Amino acid sequence: MTHLYEALSWTIDEPERPLEFVIHNDGEVLANVTRVAVRRPDDTGLPYADPHAQNDLSRTLLCVMDPHATPYFYVEHFSSMSGGYSPAVVVAPDGGRIGVVAVKSGGLKGAFELLTHRHRPKFSLRDAEGREVVLMVGPPMDNPFAEGELRGPKGSEIGRFATRRSPHNERRRQHTMRVHQALPEPARTLVLASLLGMEIVIPR
Repeated sequence: MTHLYEALSWTIDEPERPLEFVIHNDGEVLANVTRVAVRRPDDTGLPYADPHAQNDLSRTLLCVMDPHATPYFYVEHFSSMSGGYSPAVVVAPDGGRIGVVAVKSGGLKGAFELLTHRHRPKFSLRDAEGREVVLMVGPPMDNPFAEGELRGPKGSEIGRFATRRSPHNERRRQHTMRVHQALPEPARTLVLASLLGMEIVIPR
């Protein structure tokens, strides 16, 4: 049985419930991803949980776990109240921060590319100290099903990814990731989390 952290390629599907994913390789399940219900902060001062509290819909928390339901890591996102794209935070099972998956602004050049439909969306994968360890460069907007690239700190290509329509639901997406070699931590976990981060950072 292949371990998630040993695989050099994997596919992410969303076969049933929204934001519930399966990570697999050639039909072998490597991990399951479930959405964790998060309660709104209780500000009433009561010494017990409010039974009428509602789920906090501004916060998305995904748990990535092995086939035996042992967590690998979590991906968490808070909706931005001021516009723009807030990053997704990748957290270890013990609560330690691993890093973030963040939209990278293209500046004036990016704005020009956006107007000409040559814009390639970029995601910055940063460690807990804020250092970029991987740059994800997506396909151009006028060819969204082309492959994107993963680039290491020195700019060399370390992997590729692609997005296509899901075979389960035409309104959903299927992602495939391929890395050229084993990656050190925290880059490995951040790459595993990256496409899930994209799913919850970019509104559907």
